[in-house]
Amino acid sequence: MMKKISAILFVVMVFAFWVIPSGQLFQLGVSTERYLAGLTLKTVHISDGEIAYLEGGTGDTLVLLHGFGANKDNWNRLAMHLSSDFHIIAVDLPGFGDSVKNINLDHDVAAQVSRVNEFVNALNLTQFHLGGNSMGGYVAGNYAAAFSDKIISLWLINTLGVASAPNSEMFEMIVQQQRPVILAKTKAEYDELISYVFYQAPFMPNFFIIELAKQAAKDFSLHSKIFQDIHHLADEKINFTAPLDKTLARLPVPVLMTWGDKDRVLHPDGAKRLAEVIPRSKVDIMENVGHLPMIEQPAATAELFLLFNKELESKAWVPPLTDLHPSPL
Repeated sequence: MMKKISAILFVVMVFAFWVIPSGQLFQLGVSTERYLAGLTLKTVHISDGEIAYLEGGTGDTLVLLHGFGANKDNWNRLAMHLSSDFHIIAVDLPGFGDSVKNINLDHDVAAQVSRVNEFVNALNLTQFHLGGNSMGGYVAGNYAAAFSDKIISLWLINTLGVASAPNSEMFEMIVQQQRPVILAKTKAEYDELISYVFYQAPFMPNFFIIELAKQAAKDFSLHSKIFQDIHHLADEKINFTAPLDKTLARLPVPVLMTWGDKDRVLHPDGAKRLAEVIPRSKVDIMENVGHLPMIEQPAATAELFLLFNKELESKAWVPPLTDLHPSPL
């Protein structure tokens, strides 16, 4: 009897796959991941427009900022392993996902930090952990530097914004005046992007990639402008307006840096460069992982943050500012 039921369910699933439009399948998949992570979609207004975010879980608040071209759903798989210990808030930064999209806005780091602070104030958050991946790490790091009194700990995952880091493969493409791989506008370019950001890409159905590629094409002009706002390309060079290796020097906040050793977008040595200037920092380099550890290895990535916070609870993390000096955890 059970075999018969399983066979019927399999036939129904195959039938659904062929008759349901890819856009609906995509939304169903995203909704399922949010449900499994215990996250609910919400919105709030700030001065520049609406901000969308996912919220769920219990414990100390952990605010998460996604990378370039991504959105709040990049955190779903990680949240499945953290929501029993943390109150998760995953934000769509302005210009991305379901948040306000206005090509006339400035999207450089200072402007985004100001918007994140408006968002934080709108939710009445006074003390929280802050994490970010890639571009989100660049924004998170500068937020922590500006509002360190609000931050319990800072989590930088394969972060953008380390001026002293060696050029990555993608930055070498920019030097050679090639299209940065993260700016994709066709299905073929998005397939290339997937192979570029992961060392071992998780399974993603073709309809999933098709829908992501459609959204990337729709946002291509806006994201091209945002890419310039953030990177300030001139003379085939990246010019950060607020590099983390400068703004995080003497930061009175504990910092965890997590980085995949196979990252082709941002050079993993960026973690070492930051550790040289951040007074209280820990570096975890994940073997055989690419640019998005929270998607490629969500359980292992979550475990690193859980362990870090257990260590926080047992140590004095914020000595007087005059005593701060670069040192490992």
